[in-house]
Amino acid sequence: MRSETASSDVATARMEVPGERARRTELERAVAAYAARERLVPPLTAEELAAHAACAAAGAASVPDELPFVSVLLNNVLWADVVAGVPFERRLLLLPQCLADTKVCRAERDGLGLLCAQCGGCEIGLLQAEADRLGYVTLVAEGTTVVSKLLTSGKVDAVIGVGCLESLKRIFPIMNAHAIPGQGIPLLKDGCVRTETDTAWALEVIRARRTRPSDRNLDAETVTGLVRRWFAAEELEASLGPCETEAQRAGLEWLGTGGKRWRPMLTAAVFETAGGELERIRPAALAVECFHKASLIHDDIEDGDDERYGEPTLHRRYGVPAAINVGDFLIGEGYRLLAQAAFPAEVRAAMTLAAARGHRELCLGQGEELAFCRRPAPVTEGAVLRIYERKTAAAFEVAVLVGAAAAGYGEETCSLLSSFSRAVGTAYQIRDDMEDFRSVKGRAADLLALRPTLHLAVACASELPAVRESLRAVWAGEAGSRERLIGVIAEAGLHERIELLYAHYRHAAERVLAGVQQHALRRLLRRILANMLCA
Repeated sequence: MRSETASSDVATARMEVPGERARRTELERAVAAYAARERLVPPLTAEELAAHAACAAAGAASVPDELPFVSVLLNNVLWADVVAGVPFERRLLLLPQCLADTKVCRAERDGLGLLCAQCGGCEIGLLQAEADRLGYVTLVAEGTTVVSKLLTSGKVDAVIGVGCLESLKRIFPIMNAHAIPGQGIPLLKDGCVRTETDTAWALEVIRARRTRPSDRNLDAETVTGLVRRWFAAEELEASLGPCETEAQRAGLEWLGTGGKRWRPMLTAAVFETAGGELERIRPAALAVECFHKASLIHDDIEDGDDERYGEPTLHRRYGVPAAINVGDFLIGEGYRLLAQAAFPAEVRAAMTLAAARGHRELCLGQGEELAFCRRPAPVTEGAVLRIYERKTAAAFEVAVLVGAAAAGYGEETCSLLSSFSRAVGTAYQIRDDMEDFRSVKGRAADLLALRPTLHLAVACASELPAVRESLRAVWAGEAGSRERLIGVIAEAGLHERIELLYAHYRHAAERVLAGVQQHALRRLLRRILANMLCA
């Protein structure tokens, strides 16, 4: 019988799994009906999952103690079809050591967990034997560290976890951060001793397999690896033609040098989620990187930077006139690649328009930065963020929209992708600001060069006497004043404001994802968000 003193406050509710199979089934059906009625699409953020679970629980006349169990059921329902479509060999089955009967258990234990002897003394042997037969990666372990490493390794595409509600709750953020689909089978008894689970339910989930076509299960790591291979020297020459002049040689060499390839990877991956063959999008993805690498050449010249990717910048190696010409050559190559891409004319026009708009925004943002550098003066957060949005976020938007146009996504989805790209791109630039300020080598280089940064903006908004005095010295051009300002900003803790802005834009990107209705696309964007903004 349930406790009559259970609190109505969900935040303080105990975590309880209904002991009766009939009640668990009743709740599962109610949750499935709610998810279908609301047309929920995974992945949900922790906040979204909690809110919808509360609504589903209310509709099922659930008591507060059952709410955590309802959350697990909702997550399971949302991911069921996706998990069933993942090949068995790409799934991880996570089992808890506490299922073992310590009185008869003959298993050994190592640094990873329990090595089941499959003696038949508990459910672990039965579940692991079935998972091994199907080809699962199986782990009998406690804690989240090992799970986190497996998820970030790219070796598994789905997780089925058996554990107490508390352990399933701890694993959820890790899976969610990497957009890894998963389902949980809660233990019927907590306490880490004499536990048990619904074995029939667990086996049903483990064996679930979908053979009918549905959303694609994107292997982001495979896409990333393939895109990076496109920028090997021989691949670039095969795609862009032989190098006959110094400008071509320098352009292709620069195109293949350094960088994380986020932009062409975004283009390729967005296209792939709609079922496109990656080789078909290669020219457009190369074009996106051509635009980006050209902007870096011109940016380095305009900022007077001598190093990029740990090597001399192109203008230091070839001279400013030649470097400008190489940048212009890459821009021309980018538009040529889009114009000749193997898509209908209206698709090529949409891709080219997206690139042209992004090119225009980049120039306007860089123009605002250069105007500030000519006449340094107090600057606001809004002005700096506008520059970030135009210089960095617009480039991510181009990458995503080129892929979306090729994929045939509709206006509503493209609008969401634009918003997502703007938020992610701005967060990416803010994080770059934060890393620049914290770096040991060349600390706060942008602030030393007196470029418009958020650290300078928050200093300009500060009323602290030490900050105001440091700024006065900077505007007066006093020797060493910029170095002193950097120290004062750190001492005053003004960096905390930048961290809040970073969190705001990251959360804004996550909120946009709630409106994306395509499972594969939504998972991809969540995974990219985690990878781009990690650490």
